[in-house]
Amino acid sequence: MRFLIMACVASLLLACDNSSDGNKNTVSEPASSTTLTDIPAAQWQQQADESFTAAAAAWQQALTRFEQSPNADNLAALRDALAQWYQRFASQYLLLASRACQQEGAANRQAILARLDSWPLYPGYLDALPEWPESGLISDPYLELTRQNLRRQHGATDPAEASLGFAALSVAVNGTSDNPKALAAFTGEDGPPARRRQYLKLAGEQLVADHQQLSLKRPLNELALQCGLMETLAHWQQLSDPASEQEEGLLIPALSTSVTESALLDGVQSMDPAVIARWDQANPGIASSIKQSEEKGWNPIKAWLTTVSITRQMPDAGKSRSN
Repeated sequence: MRFLIMACVASLLLACDNSSDGNKNTVSEPASSTTLTDIPAAQWQQQADESFTAAAAAWQQALTRFEQSPNADNLAALRDALAQWYQRFASQYLLLASRACQQEGAANRQAILARLDSWPLYPGYLDALPEWPESGLISDPYLELTRQNLRRQHGATDPAEASLGFAALSVAVNGTSDNPKALAAFTGEDGPPARRRQYLKLAGEQLVADHQQLSLKRPLNELALQCGLMETLAHWQQLSDPASEQEEGLLIPALSTSVTESALLDGVQSMDPAVIARWDQANPGIASSIKQSEEKGWNPIKAWLTTVSITRQMPDAGKSRSN
């Protein structure tokens, strides 16, 4: 449902870009969408992209060291590099979601954003569990491990069948709280350990490729930022959605929980002040709601979202959290 709402918002954005005075048969648009305001964000976007790239490079370096010397210290460093990279991604979620809303082919861009961080998930779909030691894509000798095949397997029959994204990569590196990954899971010249190391490389490369697909080198606008803020809030709200783990076998990885609980809102609060100021000129009240969120959490932002035209048209948008 959440994906459908974001797709509707994105189509609204494209309608604004392509509208003409002579078109009288289109669906009526919100009042604020008839004239969109360019919100320059070059510095914010450049710094975010460079930060993500640096964290990706640190992960790759840690993976190379681990492949060369697969010991406990290098495994710990690899896990730390993933946590730092994941944190960097989550802190940029508002920007990435806003870009996905504004770009042409927005529905596909939003699917890419969802693939970057898909949870809850079935850990046994990707990797072996003690009760099913030969389960999972990584253990399947008949599946050639390539980025293309991993993309095909991602969400093949259910959104929780995650083969890619930070949460899936976290499962492969860390295991689960009940079944943490031991060093032996990565050592060996063939079989599942070798395939697991290959998966780490491919999944990391796909994260970089997906992030590049969400690159945008032009100003944002207030409707894209509203859409991105709705998506960021909805992603955070999944943590408290009882449906997220009510089905047997579903999991929100511990790293996903620890990162998402704080980094999504931190990223909103730390966005470029110049962008906030320009956004507030177009949509009064957003700056004060972000400031108030430093003490009151998401509540002021949720309240503000109910006042803008995009959410007045979709009153249940903030409540819809399923992928």
